[in-house]
Amino acid sequence: MTGSSNDEALLAQFRLWLHDARAEAEAEAVAGEGGPPSPGGEDGEVGFVRLVEEFTALRHELKLETRSARALQDQAEALLPALQQAIEQFRAVEPKEAQAAFTAGRPLAEALADLDEALDRGRAEVEKARRRLDEEHARALEADLAALDALFAEHRWPWRRFVRRYHDRARALIPRRGPETHRVLFDALLEGYGLIQNRLARTMRAEQIHRIECVGRPVDPEQMTVIEVVDDPDRPPGEVVAEVRRGYTWRGRVLRFAEVRASRTPAPP
Repeated sequence: MTGSSNDEALLAQFRLWLHDARAEAEAEAVAGEGGPPSPGGEDGEVGFVRLVEEFTALRHELKLETRSARALQDQAEALLPALQQAIEQFRAVEPKEAQAAFTAGRPLAEALADLDEALDRGRAEVEKARRRLDEEHARALEADLAALDALFAEHRWPWRRFVRRYHDRARALIPRRGPETHRVLFDALLEGYGLIQNRLARTMRAEQIHRIECVGRPVDPEQMTVIEVVDDPDRPPGEVVAEVRRGYTWRGRVLRFAEVRASRTPAPP
């Protein structure tokens, strides 16, 4: 009984507090809006309706977005094979274009390589001719001095004593008749060769044309052609001994094979 009376007292106090709170709320509503609030709770009903409407609209919008996403996915799946086919066609065309460009530019690259080799050979011939003229001049100078001395020795000593000073002066003047003229010409010619070769070297570097280094290296069948094999016990077999014709590469591809001589181990006697 004691517990039941306490519960009833608590419920009575809660009812009183609830009645007082409702009265205060009604009084605030009357003071704020100028009239009593609707007893049916219309605000709560309107809020629930709006909430249902918002959820319904959100549901429709979600369905529309899902349909759009599915349509885009189907379109992407339809375009993917066409895109893959276009990529494969591009990859198939690229090597053909590169080969066409290589074929079209090869004559110009070969002309530059031939010019480089011709200039080197021409310079070597000019230097050889210069050395040959120097040797011929030295031999001619020795012959002239010997002839002058023989002519001087043919006369008697009184005459030789009289013309000794002129003879010595003539011997001193003969070397001055040396190859100064042709040396100047050869120097100018070699200087011109050097200018042309430097400009050609810059052009070849810009076009990625490079010489194939051969001498002292193992034979590379992808870049070299062995035209002669020589016995050389001092070198390992398969090493390039001499370069017969220079080879070139253009943009990483062989433009002209190098023709070389290679060593081999001599056969036992």
